[in-house]
Amino acid sequence: MHQAVPGAEGSAYAAAAAFTPRRRLLALVAVALAFVMDLLDTTIVNVAIPSIGSTIGASKAALEWIIAGYATAFAVLLIVGGRLGDSHGYRRMFLLGITLFTATSMACGLAPDALSLQIARVLQGASAALMVPQVMALVQVMYPPEQRYKVYTVFGFLGGFSAALGPIIGGLLIDANWFGLGWRLTFLINLPIGLFSLLAGARLLPAGRGVNAVPVDVRGAALSVLLLFALLAPLIEGPSRGWPPALIVVLAASVPLAWATVRYLAWRQAARGDALVPLSLFKLKKVALGLLCTLTINPILPGYLLVMTFVLQAGIGLGASQMAYACAPIALGAMGGITMIGPRLFKLLGVRVMMIGLTVTTISLCLAGWSVHGGVLQYWPLLAAQFGMGLGMGLCGPQLSNATLQDVPMSDAGVAAGLLTAVQQVAAALGVALAGLVFFHDQPAASAAAAHYAQAYLQVLPLFAALVMVAMTGAHHLARVMPLVPRASGLR
Repeated sequence: MHQAVPGAEGSAYAAAAAFTPRRRLLALVAVALAFVMDLLDTTIVNVAIPSIGSTIGASKAALEWIIAGYATAFAVLLIVGGRLGDSHGYRRMFLLGITLFTATSMACGLAPDALSLQIARVLQGASAALMVPQVMALVQVMYPPEQRYKVYTVFGFLGGFSAALGPIIGGLLIDANWFGLGWRLTFLINLPIGLFSLLAGARLLPAGRGVNAVPVDVRGAALSVLLLFALLAPLIEGPSRGWPPALIVVLAASVPLAWATVRYLAWRQAARGDALVPLSLFKLKKVALGLLCTLTINPILPGYLLVMTFVLQAGIGLGASQMAYACAPIALGAMGGITMIGPRLFKLLGVRVMMIGLTVTTISLCLAGWSVHGGVLQYWPLLAAQFGMGLGMGLCGPQLSNATLQDVPMSDAGVAAGLLTAVQQVAAALGVALAGLVFFHDQPAASAAAAHYAQAYLQVLPLFAALVMVAMTGAHHLARVMPLVPRASGLR
């Protein structure tokens, strides 16, 4: 049951309080479709890259930015998108975001050349940054804390399912080549999904602003965008470009930018009370510990996937279809952890289930190294390791999102959701960059690639172990400040 919230009159929270369970469920479906569309778009594009390159003559650098441009724009604008939801209304910003996402998807699908596609992808990422934070904010608005865990479980399942299904859908669409559109179908498929979600959202989502809405802090927004760009652009581009000095300078600039951003946000909150990101959020133990865990857990799987892709394909020589089969257990493990094992363990252990997930992840990381030892593949141990990686991450994901956002005031629901997603994006890029830095410290001879890459994987294991240790510590402290069953009074 929703509880009284000061300043909620006329807000989206007040509108959602009157929803019937059926209306709430249908509204959840509307935003879940947008969530799935964003995830599908990311994984489908990876499959389409070879076809895009051969069809429109895109260079390697252009192809990299077709992927990186979306990721960068999405990440750097997430916090701004979240605050726009708080100040102008979650439904309004969601509908604007999904309208722009659908339009830019069409622009991607009809792009005549590589430059047009790169620009459309950047705009598509920016529109996703407006749309996605509203999804998690609306979950907070529509569901009290004791019900949110189930909803985050649903989103975790959808995330794992979409990640697994994306490459399959992309391959089928490209091979089908309906109307001679080929890879363009991977973008144009967003049109019917986007239109349906737009119409459903306009009819079903709660109207109204956020609780105690404040105007957008433009200077804070500019500083946060610069800071996240200085962090993410080098992390995304550095590994593939060999870390040129210019990227190192940009990355180093993120340190003074971070200092300036924090000082400005503290001044703005003290002087006007409407900072883009209220630093008081970090004083909430669950938020601080949840973001720490996110920053150390989320790099593990992207970093692992990067190095294992090279071990298995460039080293051992698996083909594309064999690699797809080898990665399928990750998605199956994640879905099993999120939908079946995780909820049962959560009832018994609360967020301590994350510590079990991290233990399973550690065992799986070691098993994966043993499965390719000496450059000789042992297939069944590899599949077990892949399943364990998905299972371990699946046991962590929903619990972590639920814990991090549980005590966030309704007035900051949008910006907190954007902040969490931004940290997830930064963490994923950090995992790829750090793992790549250790893994590619020297290049193997072609004749010894399998053994060399297998040995290089073992050199990355201490990095993963350090991340797990910090995450374990964060999860332990998080469990100490959380009850086994979320309290309804956690909503303010």
